[in-house]
Amino acid sequence: MAEKRMPIMEYNPMEETILAAAFEVVDRETLNGTRMRLIAEEAGVVQSNLHYYFKTKRDLLLALLRYIQKNFSEKREAVLNQHSNTLADKLAGFFEQKKQIIEEEPQYDRTQFDYWCMGRVDPEINEEFYQSYEIWRKHIAETIRLYDPAVEAETAALLAHIMVSMMMGESLQVLNSKLTVDLDLYASLCCDMLMEYLHTAPSTVQA
Repeated sequence: MAEKRMPIMEYNPMEETILAAAFEVVDRETLNGTRMRLIAEEAGVVQSNLHYYFKTKRDLLLALLRYIQKNFSEKREAVLNQHSNTLADKLAGFFEQKKQIIEEEPQYDRTQFDYWCMGRVDPEINEEFYQSYEIWRKHIAETIRLYDPAVEAETAALLAHIMVSMMMGESLQVLNSKLTVDLDLYASLCCDMLMEYLHTAPSTVQA
């Protein structure tokens, strides 16, 4: 069973420039505070160029969510490729990527939380946001079953949900306060609990 690669979307250089600029503006101004004029200024282009590629602000924000997911998936693959081919080490890789985001690129999670809020009132944004997390959850579940084929699909899916909750709950608490947390110890404890469950839960073994 080959490890599934995350879908990759391609952008031309101007789209990359605009989306990177939009990411900076959204992180600084929030989604509601973002204006096309601010993105154009950040990208160093005239506003009419933005409308050529993205007709409306909403179109751009939907594209930005996909762009963020693309970058997130690529970064995750890069981290996981540095870990050995064991389940314990691959699970540690997921947590390592989250640590890197919290410490080095917190704008990823700040923007994700912002999209969650917008999704409450915008069904299309909500669906895109759901799909971005579904990619993450499926990647975790497939990794679990790749390195431990005895784990049932439902159990792997549940553990993927738990892991995402562990990582985003950690991020929310750290980024929303002056809380000092040993992220390495946090990751180690989470992985230990997950591996202990996999070793002891009878439901993980197929009949």
